[in-house]
Amino acid sequence: MQHDNDQTQTLPLPPSAANGYPFYSWAGLRITEAANGRSTVELDVQHHHRGGGGTDAVNGGIVAYMFDGVLGTAVRSVWTDDVVSQVTITLNIQYLRMIQAKSRIVGHGHVVRQGSSTVFVDGEILDESGEVCAKCTGIFKLFRKKSSRE
Repeated sequence: MQHDNDQTQTLPLPPSAANGYPFYSWAGLRITEAANGRSTVELDVQHHHRGGGGTDAVNGGIVAYMFDGVLGTAVRSVWTDDVVSQVTITLNIQYLRMIQAKSRIVGHGHVVRQGSSTVFVDGEILDESGEVCAKCTGIFKLFRKKSSRE
C-alpha cells in the first residue's frame, strides 16, 4: 500500500496486499475478508497482546487497535477510484466482557452508511468460542482527488 498522500495508488487494495502494510503486520493482524463494505480481521494472540486488568485477557488497547483496523478495512473496501485516503474520526467501543483466548480472536466490520466524505461503520470482536466480547461504531473521513476546478 502506498502512502495516503500518493494519489497514484490502485483501488481497491486487495486484502493480500494490505496484510503487508505495517499497520497490520506490526500488531499481527491478518485480513481475511475485505469486500463490499465488509471485513474480517484475525489476530493470533501472543503474550504481548495480553494484560487486560492484570489478567491474561487481551488488553483493551489491543482491542481498540484491532477495531481501527477492522473498521478501516471495511471502509477501504468501498473506496471509489477518486478516493485517495481516509482517517478515523471516532471509535466508540463497548467492552462487553474480557477477551479470553488461547490463540486467536476475530473481528468483523461492515459499512452502515456512506456519504460523500464520511462513512459510518460498526463491528464486533469475538473470542474463540464465538462470543461477542466487544462492539464498536466508528466514523471515517474520506479524502478525494482534487478536481481541476478547485
